[in-house]
Amino acid sequence: MLERLRAVSVSKQQLQSQLLEIEEALSELEKLEAGTKVYKAVGRILVSAPKERIEKELKERKETLEVRLSSLQKQESLLKKQLEDIEKRISRKMGGAGAPGVQAAG
Repeated sequence: MLERLRAVSVSKQQLQSQLLEIEEALSELEKLEAGTKVYKAVGRILVSAPKERIEKELKERKETLEVRLSSLQKQESLLKKQLEDIEKRISRKMGGAGAPGVQAAG
């Protein structure tokens, strides 16, 4: 379960990084005039495309990432709660003493 929590946390960080990149790109695109031709990476090449099309693609990608991020946040919360519950049960079984070495990742 701890491994799952770590994997979810790593995935969440990756999505947050991607979201930040998209938000920065959208911010830069807003500074450009309508109809300005911009370039996007497709594989190893750059392809020109209208600003509006790239903005639309980025906004759609951002929405998708936000939904995935929300899902990962819920998974992370659930896993943390489950780990805390396990920690409490272990602590009770050990006579109420703190269970050394058993901590929920945070």
